Amino acid sequence: MKKIKLTSPILLIVIAAIFFASCSKNAATHIPKDAFAVLVIDGGELTKLSEPEFIKENPEFKDAMEDIKDESEKAAELIEDIMKDADASGILFTEKMYAFATIENEEDFVVGVIIPIKRKKLEENLDMIADEFNVPVSAVMETEDDIQYFAPEDGMILGWNDDVFMFLFQEGGEDMFDLLEKYMNLEKKESILTDKDFKKFHKNCKAVNLWISSNIIDKVDIPMDEIEEFEELTGIDLANNYGHMHLDIQNDEIIYTSKLRFNESIQDLDKEKILENAEKLIELFEGPISDGMNMFGSGKDEWDDDDYYDEWDDDYYDEMTDEEWEELLNELEETETE
Repeated sequence: MKKIKLTSPILLIVIAAIFFASCSKNAATHIPKDAFAVLVIDGGELTKLSEPEFIKENPEFKDAMEDIKDESEKAAELIEDIMKDADASGILFTEKMYAFATIENEEDFVVGVIIPIKRKKLEENLDMIADEFNVPVSAVMETEDDIQYFAPEDGMILGWNDDVFMFLFQEGGEDMFDLLEKYMNLEKKESILTDKDFKKFHKNCKAVNLWISSNIIDKVDIPMDEIEEFEELTGIDLANNYGHMHLDIQNDEIIYTSKLRFNESIQDLDKEKILENAEKLIELFEGPISDGMNMFGSGKDEWDDDDYYDEWDDDYYDEMTDEEWEELLNELEETETE
């Protein structure tokens, strides 16, 4: 049996060819319903644009393939099969692939990637690579509840079941298998597909797509009573607002479309109510809500530093008057109607 070092460029080419040749399938049922951002990449759309013959004629690719053949005829054959059929590895590269972000336990950000697979074919190819290159794959893999997985370090895990390959990252996460198992066995009512807006977005997906939701508001590090106070002062419901972005990639053009879907409270914004409560809103933003936003940055202290403001004295403006507030809101309203 031939041996090869893990750092060898040849092995890297083999692994890259299997796992990163294109993109994948509709496995959205494994995305939790409280995800606030979802990226969808349609591998079927992207493979239409691929030119495997052009890649095959590349001198560097030819040289690399010769080196791989010297080490393993089977690995070289697998790469050639993938060039003909993107799904040949067992990773369903012609389907949709998903990445998502959510918050667990009200404070822990989780990022996940989901790719559909044909398990038997994938495992056969992994076993072949392990044998051909003397890579101890089975030594690092564990199996529980029919899920095969590998957790290289705290906060990181990858694994697969009969349907999907999944990678999860959670900063500071410890028992990551529980989270992996949870997402792999979501009931329909726990899935993002229960969100009507996401379903509308999903029906319009192109090659590359992004969906975002303001429903994260109930999980950010801001006291709920402060959020409720803001909503009462403004009449604005901070939840149930969405953004859709689509990138349609064709041979001769790239078309980008985006849409913001606001709830009725924003569509029917009560400007008078906001003006009446302007001072209370300023106090609210200078207090608890400002403190709560520290989770997205380095903290309020930086902005309280007098030296910071001294650098920008020339850019300071007096507080806006009621008339200026009304003028600004009118301008925004005119912009929306254009």
